[in-house]
Amino acid sequence: MKVWNVWWFRIIFDILIILIGLGIVTIYQALSPGHLPNSITPKDLSLPYKDIKFPATDGCLLSGWLILSPSAKGTIICCHGYPANKSDILPAIKFLYPEFNLFLFDFRAHGDSQGRLVTFGLRESRDISGAIRYIKKSPEMKDLPLGIWGYSLGGAVAIKSSIQNKEIKAIVTDSTYADFPEMVYQYYGGFGPFKYLAGFLPRFLSNFLIKGGLSQLNPENIIGQVRCPILIMHSKDDPFVPVRHAKRLYQRANEPKELLILEGTSHGVVSNTNYKEKVTAFFEKWLWRSGG
Repeated sequence: MKVWNVWWFRIIFDILIILIGLGIVTIYQALSPGHLPNSITPKDLSLPYKDIKFPATDGCLLSGWLILSPSAKGTIICCHGYPANKSDILPAIKFLYPEFNLFLFDFRAHGDSQGRLVTFGLRESRDISGAIRYIKKSPEMKDLPLGIWGYSLGGAVAIKSSIQNKEIKAIVTDSTYADFPEMVYQYYGGFGPFKYLAGFLPRFLSNFLIKGGLSQLNPENIIGQVRCPILIMHSKDDPFVPVRHAKRLYQRANEPKELLILEGTSHGVVSNTNYKEKVTAFFEKWLWRSGG
């Protein structure tokens, strides 16, 4: 073998080793991001609440906040994004109180909940099912209609959970992606043309860690099975999850459905007046119509 051939072979081999190592480290960090502490509590926002603990349907013990309103005509389960916790979404959804009870909790492997492995919706739907079991055993909430609000990953899990839990009567998603593997490539955007190679390795290796592979986590593949009303919201210039994801979700969703694209450059629609009015009206319309 010529010297220059050996030289090129070693360069390619070294690059592959580096990329594989990067992929392994990235997967470990992604699946085990660490439990971030809550930055605020409802008390800081003058909201009455109680700390709760409840099991997911597979037994993982989860931590939550229950914000009860004596005048509530429904209950909203509020789902945070990744990697975050219930305190991150509290300021954004507090406007729903006191018209609704608010049920916030940390997904497994987040915040104060148990668990070390994030599965990006594969097992997190069991967390929501556990929350619904808790709600249906609560004297204050068991007879009230149930809605769900989800941000980013939380919206993706909400979509999957609504298929499994017919108790959910209305869904609002905020900045939710349509295709999870696409988000892996998005994460490696700074690699330029090498992002596809860098993104392929985590996807390939994740198939061994997440049974069934990443493609089953795509909300756009399952949103057509959702039978309750859904409101899809997104920032027009979201730098992390492009707005096309919201449009794809909307296209595949069943009626009744609504799409609201708001001006903004943040990942997470700014909770402005238009946002608050739209979300409140949506839940009022569909939850109260369902018998609340």
